[in-house]
Amino acid sequence: MDLTVGQVEALLALDEHGSFTSAARALGLTQSAVSRAIATFERRLGAGLVNRESGGVSLTALGRQAAEHARTAMAHLRAIEGLAMSADAPQLRVGAVASALVRLVPDALSLLRSDWPASRVLTVQGDDDELTAWLAADTIDLAVTTQPRDGGRAAIEGQLEIADEFLAVLPRHHLRGCGGRIGLAEIVNAGVADPGGTCGPLLAAEFAARGVRWRPDHVVRDAGTVLAMVAAGITAGIVPALAVPSPVPPEVALLPLDPPLHRPVYIRHARNRHAETFARILAACG
Repeated sequence: MDLTVGQVEALLALDEHGSFTSAARALGLTQSAVSRAIATFERRLGAGLVNRESGGVSLTALGRQAAEHARTAMAHLRAIEGLAMSADAPQLRVGAVASALVRLVPDALSLLRSDWPASRVLTVQGDDDELTAWLAADTIDLAVTTQPRDGGRAAIEGQLEIADEFLAVLPRHHLRGCGGRIGLAEIVNAGVADPGGTCGPLLAAEFAARGVRWRPDHVVRDAGTVLAMVAAGITAGIVPALAVPSPVPPEVALLPLDPPLHRPVYIRHARNRHAETFARILAACG
């Protein structure tokens, strides 16, 4: 017997909705298309499946039996589709610096899983040197890092670059906490915390290039510590935008710098389809 999925779906839709019109709407088909599917189904069985009545339709005893088997068959078909999705789903090992794990990587994972619900992604935090070594040793498939690849790895690694803006962060009650851009000298004079890592030397160079000396009152290990100190009213600070959680802590105010400063963030990946796909998603989220 040559039955189609469309005929089975039409029978189940009729059983659920009780009319050809409602079943057609649920399936995104015309009423006549559903009617033809049921008529063909009945011809192939050689018996009626549907009682056509003035107030709607109901399934015959045979129709109810057929619908019961149809539900089981459709469940098995969906399970088979799930196997195919699992086989094609990304199996990724992702390493990232701490600031990229605040929003960038989680946002990208949400988008990845909307397309591949069965994807499995392992994420680990590492410093730039560690990420470079792990990627070279094939311990991870993709690294989000502030360290670009060297020229010799261009053939075996792909690389995308995004610009991460530096933001001034001040206590909400600060006189400048009401908004607007803040000058480089002004933020330094307010007393500033350096977020550490590669940000400190980069900020020193960028400030010097604009005639301002970068002289932080505090040097810490990460942007999270800067945000906590600012929220407590201890200091002002500068953090990369990717390191700011969403929602922003209510005790702090974020201001763009004048002039704007950025740090490059590199998405380095093995040259395989899934790593390249996730790299593009990360770049879009950045």
